[in-house]
This record gives sequence, C-alpha cells and structure tokens, in this order.
Amino acid sequence: YTIMILDDEEDILTLYSDYLSNMGHRILSTYVNADSILQDIGIEPPDIYIIDYRLPGNMNGMEVAIEILKKFPLACIIFITAFEMLEKELSKQDIFCDKKIDVLIKPIKLNRIQNSLLSLLSK
Repeated sequence: YTIMILDDEEDILTLYSDYLSNMGHRILSTYVNADSILQDIGIEPPDIYIIDYRLPGNMNGMEVAIEILKKFPLACIIFITAFEMLEKELSKQDIFCDKKIDVLIKPIKLNRIQNSLLSLLSK
C-alpha cells in the first residue's frame, strides 16, 4: 500500500517509514507540518494517511484530516497520538462519522500500525 505520514518528530517519521517500508509498503512522502501535506494530497493520493494530532503551526492533525476528507471522502486515516481524548473529539465532528479511521495512542508497538493499516484497508 502507499502511505503519507505526518508527524512533527523527524525520528518518528524515520521509524514509521523504515518499519512500513520493510513490511512492503511504499512511503509516498513524510511531513513535519500540515501545510506541506495539504499541498501534496492531490498529487498522488495514498492508500492511507498516518497523522499525529499535535503539530506545529496553525493546524492540528484533526483539522488536516478534515481537509483530506473534504477532498477524498473515502480516505483511510490512522491517527497516532498521545492525545487520549482524540476519539471523543472526532465523535463531535460529523465528517468523521462512518469513515475509515483508527486512533492509536502512543506509545505503541510498530506491529499495531501494520495491523490497523491492514484492518482499515480491508473494510
């Protein structure tokens, strides 16, 4: 599968990219801020987006996901975050209702990302 990853920590981007590449997936791009991923989402939409909630700048990961879903309503999104209230926040927004979304709370084991990815994409 093809993947875009958005996280403000370079070492996390490298860790996720290396792991998922070794699992046979293709990483289209990695991003440290919301602005850069939003510029690229229309170029080659990935099979799945992996997004952190807390990001530098004016947007958080939930706001990025809203912009992605406005353009690609069938997008698959995995949030990986330490923000434990994210699922509750997502449930307050109609745009996330009945979407292919999973929330993984940090710290996580890398195999949970692979399992989540395969589960979402098989729905």
